[in-house]
Amino acid sequence: MKFSIVNGNRVEAFPKGKGLCICCNQETVAKCGSKIIHHWAHKTLEHCDNWWENETEWHRKWKSYFPIEWQEVIQYDKITGEKHIADIKTEKDFVIEIQNSPMSIEELKSREKFYKKMLWIVNGEKFVKNFHILGELPNPRDKTFIDIAFESTKKDHLGRGFFKYSENPDWKSSYDEIILVRLHDYSEIKNEVEESYIGHHLFDWVKRRDVWFRSKTDVFIDFGGEVLWKLMKYDSKGLYCVRRINKSYFIGKAIGQNNM
Repeated sequence: MKFSIVNGNRVEAFPKGKGLCICCNQETVAKCGSKIIHHWAHKTLEHCDNWWENETEWHRKWKSYFPIEWQEVIQYDKITGEKHIADIKTEKDFVIEIQNSPMSIEELKSREKFYKKMLWIVNGEKFVKNFHILGELPNPRDKTFIDIAFESTKKDHLGRGFFKYSENPDWKSSYDEIILVRLHDYSEIKNEVEESYIGHHLFDWVKRRDVWFRSKTDVFIDFGGEVLWKLMKYDSKGLYCVRRINKSYFIGKAIGQNNM
């Protein structure tokens, strides 16, 4: 944890420091070695919040983007008595969970049910070699492409092909069946797509982490650098895509500097 209570105040870890956990009020000790992030740990091995994960430089950097009072905020359910430490909780009671480790579907559902208004930022550096951003897609609301369905395919080196609904009247709106369609080459509409593009891409995720496709809220993947990739459904068929979003814009919007 970044903070513990010392003399009644939330304080960051300092050498030989002792404090009380912000969540369970049990004794904590400061860990301030030269090769680890300065943090607080419970004096016993048992942690009070079973959703909490060991903090990394990546966690700490993300927290630093937001006001201190938003960082590590206790979320409490008055009915059940359950409480957890939200990584970030904004002044509008919106929670941002910063997730580095793999997580089960059961835990994902539990967290989303508990926090209600929230989103995820996922550390993609561990699977970046298995995640390939493919070619651009047009704005999904652009009616120019109303007759076109994109397919994630290796037909071109960017993984894009498409078919037309009008040419395939028997097509069914499902990815659960293998359906033969007349597939077109992306080059036929390349210029139109580029004019309509607002950040959407197809992608190829080898050994994908299925848990993130089960989320009922927004999921943003951070591969490092200045860009986030929002995992989302592109169309009514259920085709998944990622959307490029500048990290600075995301942070500014979260703290109220940008408006959609």
